[in-house]
Amino acid sequence: MKNPTHYIKKFWPAALAIILLQGFSSCRKELNYTPEVFVSAENLYKDQAGAIAGVTGIYQQLQTLKKSDYQLIGNLGTDEVRACYQAQGYGAYWAGVVGLDVYDITFNSQNQDISGFWTGCYQGIANANGAIKYIPGIKNFADPTVQNRLLGEARFMRALFYFYLVQMYGDVPMPLEDTNFDNGVPRTPQQQVYAQIVADLKFAVANCWVKSKLSANDVGRANVEAAKALLGKVYLTQHDYNDAKTTFEDLINTNQISLLTNYGDLFDGKHENNAESLFEIQYSTDNTNDVQSLQNLYGSYAGPPIAGETFDIHTPGYGGTVVMSTAHYSDSLFDKKHDVRYLASINHDRYDGSGNTMSWWIDPGLPTIKKFDISTNDIDYNHSGKNLYYLRASDVFLMYAETLNELGQPQAALAPLNKVRERAFGSGNYDVKSTVSQTALRDTILDERSRELGAEGWRWYDLKRTGTLVKRVKRYNDPHRDFLLKNGGTSDPHPVQNVSDKNNLYPIPLSELQNNRALGLKAQNPGY
Repeated sequence: MKNPTHYIKKFWPAALAIILLQGFSSCRKELNYTPEVFVSAENLYKDQAGAIAGVTGIYQQLQTLKKSDYQLIGNLGTDEVRACYQAQGYGAYWAGVVGLDVYDITFNSQNQDISGFWTGCYQGIANANGAIKYIPGIKNFADPTVQNRLLGEARFMRALFYFYLVQMYGDVPMPLEDTNFDNGVPRTPQQQVYAQIVADLKFAVANCWVKSKLSANDVGRANVEAAKALLGKVYLTQHDYNDAKTTFEDLINTNQISLLTNYGDLFDGKHENNAESLFEIQYSTDNTNDVQSLQNLYGSYAGPPIAGETFDIHTPGYGGTVVMSTAHYSDSLFDKKHDVRYLASINHDRYDGSGNTMSWWIDPGLPTIKKFDISTNDIDYNHSGKNLYYLRASDVFLMYAETLNELGQPQAALAPLNKVRERAFGSGNYDVKSTVSQTALRDTILDERSRELGAEGWRWYDLKRTGTLVKRVKRYNDPHRDFLLKNGGTSDPHPVQNVSDKNNLYPIPLSELQNNRALGLKAQNPGY
């Protein structure tokens, strides 16, 4: 299933349409993204209702970016998730998706997912820039505190999109307002992009509302806790450990973030926008424009109940088979006996209509990712209303542990690390011993992030940040090795892993190099 935004043109024209949204309603998912009509930013931002609608449109860009195959970016091409062999045979587009995993010749500037992700981010940035430009000029705001909050939300979202871009593509164009782009926009050095991201997030911290202040109608909006968490992640990505430490400690101590008691509750579709969730992307089956289709990609084959049958894990279901767990993630990483995250994260078997395990073709029958399985509240494998997490408290605790360890405090790092492990293992089985060294703890924390946050979109960025992308992908994302483990040494039809140092950056889309007059083909990242 291709996302229609693959074919949307460049965002640069100044007369960018801003999406006017319904605002808020009493539907199940309160932040309603559904578009009603298109108007210019200048005409939209006339009053408080228009400002709320315009800022809500920025969230829709993130929802669109994560609802289908773009969500694979950050997961594919890592030690957690790999492409299925047969996806190569689905056509040229899906061969390009396989390329995101094995870094082959299709991992190039014309890859539709790579260019589409770029375009989607800049559409979100353009909408955010419109909000940031026009909201301060609205004179008749019913509530001035809402005016500042909306500006904080817009700057949070702009930071979020630029954070994706700078990590993936390096130096990127950085328009901060809607102007005439006839002469193009040059690439801005990464450090300047990061400085702008930090400035936007500091503004968001100062002007967004804390989660507890947001009303039921505001569920899904950016908040102080999310802004602090993302700011800390940005500092950590830059290896600015002192500022990261200060930011995480402020968030943990002041906002008192917490974990849910049961890990599995995070993904059952019944505990959305929970205490652990700092920011999540809202979906709903109330409108088919607001659904996501990730089970169709992850091919778990869980399904809704057939008429007259009881829904359980043995119920045969539906969905494509595009990506699946690496053997490392499903079979080696977890303590299957004690770690409750294993059963919440992995579907180890699939079942036919008689309840028997099945294995057919090459990959189906091997373990898949369970977190996106639909439930009885969803329509089908292609129409799920389950939200997707962007930031969770457990991520913060693990980032704090990483920060302390990099500051030469491995003993102090054990407290936040073991806080996460205690939920997963229960008392008596969870603790990492105090004798661990800084070097060993680096690998321990990186593995723990995978167990805790697997397939939630952060793994590629984690591996890049820690300088382990090439090493880990070569060691743990090996289709040849996975096939031999399953088939006992028979001939291997899987693609070959081609990851190298150049893949620490994605290629700049060819359409951007051709159409942005300030760039040209020579502005491409090295090696592409």
